[in-house]
Amino acid sequence: MAGKTRMVLIGGFLGAGKTTLINKIAQQMMSEKRRIGIITNDQGQLLVDTEFIKVRGIDVEEVPGGCFCCNFPKLIENAERLVGNAAPEYIIAEPVGSCTDLIATVALPLKKFYGEMFSTAPLIVLIDGPKLMENAFDKDTLGGYLRSHQAEEAEVLVLTKTDLLGADDVDALVSKLRNINPDAGIICYSAVNDEGFDKIMKVIASDKVTGRRPVDVDYDKYADAEAELGWYNGVFLFDSKGYDAYDLSMMMLRNLAEKYSAKDIAHAKIALTSASSHTKISLIGNEFSIGGVQGSRFGKGESQLNFNARIVSEPDALRASIRDTVKKVMLAKNIAYTMKFDDCFSPGRPNPTHRLK
Repeated sequence: MAGKTRMVLIGGFLGAGKTTLINKIAQQMMSEKRRIGIITNDQGQLLVDTEFIKVRGIDVEEVPGGCFCCNFPKLIENAERLVGNAAPEYIIAEPVGSCTDLIATVALPLKKFYGEMFSTAPLIVLIDGPKLMENAFDKDTLGGYLRSHQAEEAEVLVLTKTDLLGADDVDALVSKLRNINPDAGIICYSAVNDEGFDKIMKVIASDKVTGRRPVDVDYDKYADAEAELGWYNGVFLFDSKGYDAYDLSMMMLRNLAEKYSAKDIAHAKIALTSASSHTKISLIGNEFSIGGVQGSRFGKGESQLNFNARIVSEPDALRASIRDTVKKVMLAKNIAYTMKFDDCFSPGRPNPTHRLK
């Protein structure tokens, strides 16, 4: 691996905890004086996660407008830019949460065409423990089919949010994962107590490379599963004498949650950024989580609100819902704002640049 940058793909469905884990990996590596770069990915643009990583002083690039598989040249362009500018030892690449077939369309092309520059690690896929408990991996549903394929093609499965589960439940879910993918390594992980984090780091730092064959996927079902979601990205600007970023974010997410069934909310997240603060808060189903706070939770002055949502909804209806949410909460807080950017759509059919077997 001498002279090569270690390329690590960390996949998993929306809300499984990818960005939180990747930030933790980056902070750990930086504390050990190891150079790291990150590449984020989304169907849209102006991402909460990219901003979340950037404000923490980490070298980050973004592939917007489609999955890594469909924008493979852009993935390589950004990876080469990171190598040229920062010479990272590791690049962590986070695919879109609704993306699968990564072995055939990303890992194997990296290995075949760019093996002299990159050492491509085994594919890591995060599995949301509570969602697995709720039978969200039922292949008879569109979302379940997509989640199951992500699990089936993984070389390392990371069962996340184990702190929310009992010991017997964790054992049962590990057995369930072994039935889904008997060949994968399985790591139980909690972002709260760091259980399993050292095992994930060992996989990343090892010299093992991706080596499994692709798993067959029904591209019609895959396309339908992606198209089931409305995909909203918006940016709003405002100026305030002072506000509680936590309170403001929670009011918006609670308002949004009232408009949809919990099972239809794949992931919604808000980042609030000012000169003195940066906060990220997420909603998955009916569960809220704080992704991180940088500086104070209290913001003031010129500020930016990034709002991303992935919800089972017709796009125009989702856009209207979020605009209404922002309007009501900002009015209640007596904050004037302007909308800088606003986009909502359903992803088109995946069309990979490469698909190797």
